[in-house]
Amino acid sequence: MKKQIVILIVLLIFWNISLAGEPNSQEQVKNIIEKLNRAANNLKNLSAKIEYTHTQPLFDTQTVRTGRIFYVKDAKFSALRINFLTIKQDQSKQQNYREDYIFDGMKLTKIDYQTKSAATDRLAEENPIEPFELVQDYFPIIGMAKHNEMTEQFDITAVQNTLFLRPKENSKFFKTYKQVEIKINPDNNLPFDFSATTCEDEKITIRLSRIDTSKVIKRTVFDVVIPADFAQTQK
Repeated sequence: MKKQIVILIVLLIFWNISLAGEPNSQEQVKNIIEKLNRAANNLKNLSAKIEYTHTQPLFDTQTVRTGRIFYVKDAKFSALRINFLTIKQDQSKQQNYREDYIFDGMKLTKIDYQTKSAATDRLAEENPIEPFELVQDYFPIIGMAKHNEMTEQFDITAVQNTLFLRPKENSKFFKTYKQVEIKINPDNNLPFDFSATTCEDEKITIRLSRIDTSKVIKRTVFDVVIPADFAQTQK
């Protein structure tokens, strides 16, 4: 009898594991995307720790950067800032490394404190663009911008709360990524892990932790102060 109970338990475990790995139905996928869209649309403030990992198999190298990410949105202002503070390359020790990316809806300002340089790219002429839309051209932080963009740009499948995005041939991402994997927290319906395979078979992973959406982000966080001795370029 005990042996039969053990066998039954083992079978149930394997059955549950099998179900957990099965793709969701299209209706379930649609439901996940709709929840993600609502959560992103209602997002007013976000701060989190960010870990950015770039793996290049061709050169057998891996670079890990860590720092903070900030986002704010209201009726008159929206902005996104990624503030890298450390870097670790392959087996070397982690060291200080400061680099800022500020998207204010009209432009991107990138400040590199190692090379003492700053570059400003004008991304909009008149009307500001949602910062989460702008950031997609530089980092695979996808799914937080336009409501219908994911389904327009990608063929999407899901397993539980993980979305698998394959760019369509007419997608603006088609020549950049083979696939993007997005893990969503079911408690707040916001993504916290973005993992992309590029067309060059490089791997880029962005993980957000200690996410806070309740604390009000001050606008001064997005103020751009470029040191006077930095070389500056504009596009």
